[in-house]
Amino acid sequence: MAMVVVMVVVGTLFLGLLGLGTLVVRDTVRRRGKWGVNPRPIECPNCGEPAPVVRKPANRRQMLWGGATCAECGQEYDKWGDPVGADAG
Repeated sequence: MAMVVVMVVVGTLFLGLLGLGTLVVRDTVRRRGKWGVNPRPIECPNCGEPAPVVRKPANRRQMLWGGATCAECGQEYDKWGDPVGADAG
């Protein structure tokens, strides 16, 4: 009986990790979304200022999902370099 419980737990964990891995790969390939990884350098969409190499998140969204606030013009952008927040558009 204990072996069945262990197999169910291991199977559930495996399927969960497989699902999260799928999200990471999907968003990385699409170059948009919260789950992907962006290895390329980004810059401010307004003024072209490069993002800092060492990131200091200005809010919770930046802490969880990446992105930065431009030191020059104050524009907030996500990890892909797209504007977010009230300044977007």
